[in-house]
Amino acid sequence: MPYASASDVAAICHNLIGNIPNFTTTTCPTLVQVNVWLTTGCAVINSQLASKGLSSISTTSEAYGVAQQANAAYAGWWAERSRISARVSKDERSRADMLKDDFDALMEVLLGLDLSRMGVTQTSTAYAGGISVSDKSTVQSDTDRVKPRFSRGMLRNLDAPEPAEQSSAS
Repeated sequence: MPYASASDVAAICHNLIGNIPNFTTTTCPTLVQVNVWLTTGCAVINSQLASKGLSSISTTSEAYGVAQQANAAYAGWWAERSRISARVSKDERSRADMLKDDFDALMEVLLGLDLSRMGVTQTSTAYAGGISVSDKSTVQSDTDRVKPRFSRGMLRNLDAPEPAEQSSAS
């Protein structure tokens, strides 16, 4: 389910639909096209969140508004791109380019936030090892666990003498 609605896109692309409040079956682009772009934009947002080990953003999260605006900018980018806009020079910016830049900026903000503190569920975390004897025993008894690439002492110089034990002087 997209974070934004077609009316959110219409609010930032009013130049495409004139005086009507939303896209319809007769506008260019159509309501169906805008809804497809919203769904695609939502998938892009959720994919980027998943790559950071996070779930999708719920409507109760404080970050939902940022995701909603990013989703609307993504669909607005495609809506503007769907209309022919001739460029005068190579470096001229079009509305579509600006909306793409807005989407990228909003995603940078969204992914830069600590979303786990904003009600977004963390789906995976890195594990570097236990800090207790029971953690170590649990890890060692797990037969389905992937063997680590590195272990303590594996890179030591076998030709070097063992370090002498230090005695504590009182």
